[in-house]
Amino acid sequence: MSFAGIPGAVLRPACDTDCTALARLARSAHTHPWTEKQYRHSLQAGHGCWLLTGDGGEVIACCVMSQLFDEAEILDVAVAPAWRRRGVARALLRRVVAELPADIVRVLLDVRSSNWPARTLYRSLGFTEDGVRRNYYPAEQGAREDAVLMSLLLPRHL
Repeated sequence: MSFAGIPGAVLRPACDTDCTALARLARSAHTHPWTEKQYRHSLQAGHGCWLLTGDGGEVIACCVMSQLFDEAEILDVAVAPAWRRRGVARALLRRVVAELPADIVRVLLDVRSSNWPARTLYRSLGFTEDGVRRNYYPAEQGAREDAVLMSLLLPRHL
């Protein structure tokens, strides 16, 4: 099997025993990463958490989503630094969105205003920038950073 051109890659739902690996991935991928406890709470809350692994169980990427009524929200996307700029996040997001239940109308997310690579990726996938949440994210040295709010209206509902 190949996912995003990665031989032997497997995309599967994460489980409680994956939380340590998810937190390790987050620490390598984010300036303010989720903790093992946050991933565990997310799974316990019923959020969908997808884990992409390579040969030998190497953790490559993850995506956490919640669903409420007819909307889904992407809560976390992380790609291991060694796997960035290879189309992994694009393939992961396309797959996760494609597998959403048919009654999901819109996908929401927020992203750091300074995260231009992610914003560019999301726009290329059809997301629009809908607004800004001021001072939402923690930043370096106690500062705060704006979140850009983005949404994707799913084509099956156009």
